[in-house]
Amino acid sequence: MASIRLKNGSWVADIRRKGHKSISKSFPTKGKAQVWAREIEAQMDALQFKDARGLTGITVKQLIERYIAEIGSITPFRRTKTLTLTTWIKTHGELSLAELTADHLIDWATTRAKTVSGSTIAVDLAYLGVVLRTAKELWRLPVDDSITRTARGSLKYLGVSAKSKHRERRPTQKEIDDICLHFTTKRRQKVPMEDLILFAIATAMRLGEILRLRWDDINHTDKTIIIRDRKHPTEKEGNDQEVPLLSDAYAIAMRQQKTDERIFPVTEGTTSSLFPRACKALGINDLRFHDLRHEGVSRFFEQKYSIEQVALLSGHRDWKMLARYTQVKAKDLHREEKPT
Repeated sequence: MASIRLKNGSWVADIRRKGHKSISKSFPTKGKAQVWAREIEAQMDALQFKDARGLTGITVKQLIERYIAEIGSITPFRRTKTLTLTTWIKTHGELSLAELTADHLIDWATTRAKTVSGSTIAVDLAYLGVVLRTAKELWRLPVDDSITRTARGSLKYLGVSAKSKHRERRPTQKEIDDICLHFTTKRRQKVPMEDLILFAIATAMRLGEILRLRWDDINHTDKTIIIRDRKHPTEKEGNDQEVPLLSDAYAIAMRQQKTDERIFPVTEGTTSSLFPRACKALGINDLRFHDLRHEGVSRFFEQKYSIEQVALLSGHRDWKMLARYTQVKAKDLHREEKPT
């Protein structure tokens, strides 16, 4: 039974239970002290009480490294998640879990919002939140996994939107031609950038998907290929999808040299650095390699493929996400009137 005592004008509740560290807390009234004591004792009786004071000896770095070692060995992380968790270690690794509070994350988000978009902050918090939930539910550590949700909720009060802004940038044919020519005229250019660019437009695949394509997954009879581990909101592995190689995509694939099990044995980082350099050299503004996917999807609609057919090609799970690619204009809805 907890003891309630008056000390310096405040009511102090003292709880001493076998198997638990003694715990005390001050309250302005005796009633509040009694309510708190009953709640804590009930949690102890139900084996649900978690003493957060033990978190002072665990750092954010230790927690994330354990998550990477144990969970990452079961389900390998994608590049973005790995980079984000590594950044959390660099920026917050020395903090103890007791110091990692909602207020701390809100201050961090306020500062970060000056240099990055709200969607980036939301992703950072989401990955940290996954680590905290794992610590709470799997490892039974007394962490507060709500702090990342609280910090994310603060973004709207900072005037920052956590939603990604849809890009509408499409390269012109001249820009595509100029970039391809830029790479083909480079004598020391070993990466088949022209073919990667044209293949990305012809297939509307993501860069990571293109670079994972394997020779063994081509069906030469049907001119199709299997995309391994295609991006999915819940399934991180085993989400394989067969898609057709339309237009010049099959020919582009077949003219690659077979020096590796992959059709395009290039690293994503190399491609992601070469493309913006070419754009900068050519004076092409605000164009990213991922915009080629947008261009490819837009061309599918222009070729009169149905939305379900385009969804198969692009891998979009939500057809609503494809609506912005249709680019329907009000003037295009007029139909020719039949003569009466």
